[in-house]
Amino acid sequence: MNLALYREFRPKSFEDVVGQDYIIQTLKNQIKTNRLTHAYLFCGPRGTGKTSTAKIFARAVNCTHSIDGEPCNMCAECVALSEPNTDIVEIDAASNNRVEEIRDLREKVNFPPLIGKYKVYIIDEVHMLTDSAFNALLKTLEEPPKHVIFILATTEIHKLPATILSRCTRFDFKLLPINTLVEHLKKVFEKKNITCDEKSLHLIAKAGEGSVRDMLSVADSVASFSNYNITVETTEQVIGLSNKDSIKNILLSIANKDVAGIFVNIKQALGNGKNIQVLCKEMADFIKNLIMVKVGVGDYAVLDILPGEFASIADIAAKFDINYLKQAFNKFSEIELDLKYSLNPENLFESVCLQLVDVGNMPTANATKLTVTAQPKQQEKPTQTLDADKLWGNVLIKVKENNLFALSNALKNVNKVEVANQKLILHTNDLSSHEMIDNQDRINVILRMVNLFDDGITAVEVVYDKDSASTQDIKDNLKEVFKNKIKFKE
Repeated sequence: MNLALYREFRPKSFEDVVGQDYIIQTLKNQIKTNRLTHAYLFCGPRGTGKTSTAKIFARAVNCTHSIDGEPCNMCAECVALSEPNTDIVEIDAASNNRVEEIRDLREKVNFPPLIGKYKVYIIDEVHMLTDSAFNALLKTLEEPPKHVIFILATTEIHKLPATILSRCTRFDFKLLPINTLVEHLKKVFEKKNITCDEKSLHLIAKAGEGSVRDMLSVADSVASFSNYNITVETTEQVIGLSNKDSIKNILLSIANKDVAGIFVNIKQALGNGKNIQVLCKEMADFIKNLIMVKVGVGDYAVLDILPGEFASIADIAAKFDINYLKQAFNKFSEIELDLKYSLNPENLFESVCLQLVDVGNMPTANATKLTVTAQPKQQEKPTQTLDADKLWGNVLIKVKENNLFALSNALKNVNKVEVANQKLILHTNDLSSHEMIDNQDRINVILRMVNLFDDGITAVEVVYDKDSASTQDIKDNLKEVFKNKIKFKE
């Protein structure tokens, strides 16, 4: 069976670990000077080398012929520990998170290692342990036997108790920049005799989003699809990237107020089965690059573009006013989450593009300067205001138009609306509706809808009027919350 690239090229020595230099050097120094600690915490995003580094470290501390802190991978201990063994114990906390499993671990740590000097316990996704399991682990973690080393790995450091954090030596693994991923990918392709052009290397590396493992998974798919002769076209087909020309054309159609061109170019971008969320993300990324060029950023690695693309990006950036670009960037960034839950995401994306058509007279830098000169007080226009009930009626219509049905149903139970101190205050005596609405993501959605009709509102607050709720309402709500496990005396 042919191994996946991320498995075939999983690091076997510290030298193979990509982009975590300070962590590797620190661990090697501890091994060389025999100043090991009893518990380590490896935290960071997925696919950055936490578990691989833990396994290498476990072999290195037991290697009898270690060279500069590296495991030799040749001595009897290294060979034995490379196979399944009882001295390097991997525990998946996601599926072994109960207190019983940790108590079993506490009993087994007292048995000495059979192969090397140390028995190493690697607990992956340690944040998944239950509170009682953490408590059971705490004493052993604080005073383990001298022959035991713990390595805890997690992607969600904030979920670990402070008592656990304080007993570990912590290392933060980081996502890797594109240029580092590209260099690593080149070496992998050379060893596998896979041909790939420079642009495709960058596209695959970008799709990895800083993770070596994710990048190699994408590379595997692209290589198989293109019969190991990778081109830009095959890369874009596999990972669903939209052609940058389509993105440029959509943006230029918006700037030129060419409504027909907007619809045509969006259809072209989506014509090959492109994901609308990917298109939206790419639009935001492309506009972000234009903004950075506009403010003087010239490093292509920071801009996240190919070295040869800077000139064309700079030419497009010169066509736009920076305030227009900022507003466009905000709009596309804001709807990324909404697209995921919308029943008609294409309409939502098109709606934002059409809204940008009506954003003032700001398509080009020169046009903006002329407009400001001719109408110096244009931005000082009084804030648009509407009667609270009329405003709320418009918002309800807009929420329904965007197919946000769950939110729309909850908002139907808002029985009073107030505007005070630039804040929209929503009152409801329905507890379940209050809980549905009073969520920061949904509040942000409501505020964006409100600002379409009244740009003077800066906040939304939801108030549960429990005093005005009927006794039966309260009972019904309590039954809903407690799933009918509560009974009332009649």
